[in-house]
Amino acid sequence: MGRKSWIAAAVLLLMTGAGAQTAAPPALDEALDAPTRAHVVNEFARRLTELHVDPARAKAAADDLRQRLARGEYDDQLTARALAARVTRDVAAISPDRHTYLEWVPYDLGNERQRPAPPVQSADNFGLRRFETLADNVGYLKITRFAPLDRAAIEAAGRFMSQAADCPALIIDVRDAGGDGQAMAALLSSYVLSDRRSYLIPDKQLHLHDQIDRNGKVAAEFWTTADVAGKRFGGRKPLYVLVNERTGDAAEAFAYDLQQYVKRAVVVGSPTLGDARVGAKQRISRQLQTSIAITRASNVITRANWEGMGVQPDRMVASGLAQETALAMARQAMVRDASRP
Repeated sequence: MGRKSWIAAAVLLLMTGAGAQTAAPPALDEALDAPTRAHVVNEFARRLTELHVDPARAKAAADDLRQRLARGEYDDQLTARALAARVTRDVAAISPDRHTYLEWVPYDLGNERQRPAPPVQSADNFGLRRFETLADNVGYLKITRFAPLDRAAIEAAGRFMSQAADCPALIIDVRDAGGDGQAMAALLSSYVLSDRRSYLIPDKQLHLHDQIDRNGKVAAEFWTTADVAGKRFGGRKPLYVLVNERTGDAAEAFAYDLQQYVKRAVVVGSPTLGDARVGAKQRISRQLQTSIAITRASNVITRANWEGMGVQPDRMVASGLAQETALAMARQAMVRDASRP
């Protein structure tokens, strides 16, 4: 072999080795024999009947799973991934909600070193994306997600909301927003709500909604905060919340609570996702875990929620027109307010 040929072969070998080192390892997919499949299905059915917030539907879904197992309908699902997809589809046909399913993960649930690192919550400023002023100094706040609440998130919320405090009207955009931070939603509500129901002494904290379990017991309460960081926008000036069909989870709670509290906010856009429940996950095998809806929201005023139907806008418009529609409404409200003696 000549010198040039030898060098070319060496370079090719190095490139091949580098490719082998950088290639992502194949995702694990746990093989399931018949006894393991039976255990997974039966255990999921048991958890459904014992934990799900809607006992009647959960029992119907659990009975259906057991009947399908007995008929051999899961015999062809030989891996964790395949079984998860099929079981989830069968459960959703009877008890559809976004928090009840059998989940496959591409790592060993029993190996902490394989678990992906949790996201850094502050990387996107806790979902508090941006503030700007529109025509006539109308404030605009964009929120992409409602993050869990901690000291850093509380401080970030104070800085974020204070920017809009002196605006004559405010638009809060939660189109496409989600997140599990119902406590964050309650905190942000504190900046735009004041007690308008008490006749003598105003309450400093307002009860917004609860999460209730299958027995009607309150599992969590969500209240506004009496003393917040920064300046409040206040509970009287015009307020608009933008939503669309991808607004979900805590963003829906935020929009619904503001809409229902003495019509504090005008909701503009299209009906939201319809997710008013909270789920809990438990490992069931090496790569499978169950997720089950264990509580549902209950607004303090309506004693209802937005599950399935979504938050219904006061002004129904296409998502792309929501901001300009809200801005026009805000400007009209400002003119109306200025003309009052």
